[in-house]
Amino acid sequence: MSLSRTSLRLAFLFTFGLSQTVTLAILNDSAIAQNINPASSTSLNSLQLAQANTIIFVSPNGLDANSGISANQPLRSITAAIARNLQSGTIIQLANGNYTVETGEQFPIKIPTGVTLRGNPANQGQEVIISGGGGFVSPTFARQNVAMLVEKGASVEGITLTNKNTRGYALWVESAQNITIANNTFTNSDHDGVFLTGVTSANVTNNIFTKNGANGLSAVGNSTGNIQSNTFDNTGFGLAIGQNSKVAIISNRLVNNRGGIVVSNLSTPSFRNNLIANNQENGLVILKDRKGQPTVDLGTTASPGQNIFQNNKQTDINNASGVTIVAIGNQVDPKRVQGSVQLVPPTSPITSPSTPTTPTTQVSFKDVPNSYWAQTFIQELASRNIIKGFPDGSFRPNDPVTRAQFAAILSQSMNKSVLRSNVSFADVPSNYWAAAAIQKSYTTGFMSGYTSTTFRPNENISRVQILVSLANGLGYAPTKPADPILQLYSDATTIPAYARNSVAAATENRLVVNYPNLKLLNPNQTATRAEVAAFIYQALVRSGQVQAISSPYIVNP
Repeated sequence: MSLSRTSLRLAFLFTFGLSQTVTLAILNDSAIAQNINPASSTSLNSLQLAQANTIIFVSPNGLDANSGISANQPLRSITAAIARNLQSGTIIQLANGNYTVETGEQFPIKIPTGVTLRGNPANQGQEVIISGGGGFVSPTFARQNVAMLVEKGASVEGITLTNKNTRGYALWVESAQNITIANNTFTNSDHDGVFLTGVTSANVTNNIFTKNGANGLSAVGNSTGNIQSNTFDNTGFGLAIGQNSKVAIISNRLVNNRGGIVVSNLSTPSFRNNLIANNQENGLVILKDRKGQPTVDLGTTASPGQNIFQNNKQTDINNASGVTIVAIGNQVDPKRVQGSVQLVPPTSPITSPSTPTTPTTQVSFKDVPNSYWAQTFIQELASRNIIKGFPDGSFRPNDPVTRAQFAAILSQSMNKSVLRSNVSFADVPSNYWAAAAIQKSYTTGFMSGYTSTTFRPNENISRVQILVSLANGLGYAPTKPADPILQLYSDATTIPAYARNSVAAATENRLVVNYPNLKLLNPNQTATRAEVAAFIYQALVRSGQVQAISSPYIVNP
């Protein structure tokens, strides 16, 4: 029996939690100022201006009475540029700055047919910030609060877009075809970063979605297109796909979200070469709808999925649809799958996709110059608040690390499910500064006590103990006998017997960083703060939480 439009909408609303009560505010084009400063060097009217120039310059420091035909005569607002009846092919070039109601914007901003709104695509628009929202009546979802709309053939490139209003959406695309959304940052919106609905076709590439309240991107209605090479990091649910959407999800990183992907209704998305990792709930959830729906393509014999599912807190794949899903050529632990999923393992290793890096606050230390061998490892972890310096502005990279200190770093950096119950260590009282971190490192399988009752929190930790901890906690095992792998190291004979398999696994997964001699492991040497930073960073790379960096000291088996 077919569902009515009303019941389908109700099913979607149940899944996505959309409200349809916002204030309607329809923009009147005639109310937008179109006059040009008589003192300007040009007397072109707005129509002539659009015809004569393919680039209109806008800056928050400009004037809406300016000509807009050069960077020296920018308009002040995007709204004023659009009011000049821009033809298809026009580029609105934005200078760095904040575009808000205070600078003359009227929300929602509507990008006309074939027009490109461009900021700085090179850094995902980190310094070109558009913030606000206004009433919009959607033909499919009634009243909404939206920052930006786009018409057929429009492009949005190199901006940061935010809508902090209640249930605010950043970019809403409704029944518009051939839309390009590339190299942007969608952040801090109360609901979604991007919403695709109606008969929409869009290519969404190389964007960053972070810190949005509900979803990074929702694809519903009859939406199609490629969602490719984006980063969904700490953004509610990364992707929500429903109704009759047929989007292709390709080479994205969906990490550190509440949930990675939710699929519902009659949608038929395909997934290829994505990393879905470290999400607080499930990596992929497929909800029940009609018999045989939704249909999720996780790989075929001719086109393997090559998706990586790992370290999602509840399950990596939760198929609640009641229909068997066939997943061919994906990296996924069968123990982390719930529901009926037929897994066919990959025939070769899968490489994690490369996507834009989530912006972080750069941190520097007075004793870690740019030339220091571990400077990038240290800076990247410090910018993510995983490691800290000292009050005097130093990092002390050559200081030793104790077992308690390492447990504290693990607690900040690793998101793993609990594997075993708490244990009481006699030498770790409940009021000890690292007691909670020690318990977390134990229950998640990263660390153990020396005995069943002692932990030795103040004992320095060795390099080999670090590698064993990371390999064990992340569940890595060597894919071949350990001895041939360990021949990479000139001091392989000094690796303790208990640690050989773990060190081999750590080596295969590129966790090992040896400075200054790539072939010298120094397994029993006390680990320094710099070395721990390098090991931890490489573990985060392997688990998909950060992007790989270049270093001549990373051991490449």
